Amino acid sequence: MMADKFAGIFAAGEGSRLQAAFPGTPKPMVPVRGAPLIEWTVRLLRQAGIENATILLNSKGRSAKEHLKKTFPDMKFVFIIKDTKSSYESFRLVAQTLAEETDKFMMSAVDSLYNPADLAEFINYAGRTEFDAALGITDRIADEKPLWADINEKGRITALGEKAKRKIYATNGLYCLAANIAREMPEPARYGALRQYLGELVSGGKTVMSALIPQSVDVDDETDIKLAEDFITRQLEKTP
Repeated sequence: MMADKFAGIFAAGEGSRLQAAFPGTPKPMVPVRGAPLIEWTVRLLRQAGIENATILLNSKGRSAKEHLKKTFPDMKFVFIIKDTKSSYESFRLVAQTLAEETDKFMMSAVDSLYNPADLAEFINYAGRTEFDAALGITDRIADEKPLWADINEKGRITALGEKAKRKIYATNGLYCLAANIAREMPEPARYGALRQYLGELVSGGKTVMSALIPQSVDVDDETDIKLAEDFITRQLEKTP
């Protein structure tokens, strides 16, 4: 089974930068254009043909589970409720759960929205390309702490983070992973952040490819809500 049917969303973060505007509201349930943020993420996956979604929520995000089950009765969900200690632990937990079901899968952060056509192309690319991992990248950098990525002429990532020299592309929260790599992931205490693990994949010689995702938006703080709503109006609401 390939990446066109299975996807994961890690939504266990606290969303501390959104709490001032939405006190007590779990990040997945922050309202964006009349619907919770996570609803837009799942809607986008469904538009791209995803049938099975594994979703990690923290203990404060249980309301998102009930909302999604009610809103998308045709989707097959696996919900994981856990208060993880790092982005790497969240990524690992979702990845290893998906690796039990399929040999290749995609994953997304809950706060990243993409153009549906770009997401569909990423999934198609993942299905026809051999790699250990593939990362979505963008040259439209709006992140306060971008994870820079150098790539070669074939699209292979040659350096990540501090080792990247060109500072043209950065990752944008979209991932595809081969199941055998997920099964080999070290214990959570090994890394304090996902970017450390991804950097070691690259420096350790694993085949980590890139796919350009030109249009996306991340919802990290209150100022991003308007950007996300404009993006939804232009990109997501046009697609049934």
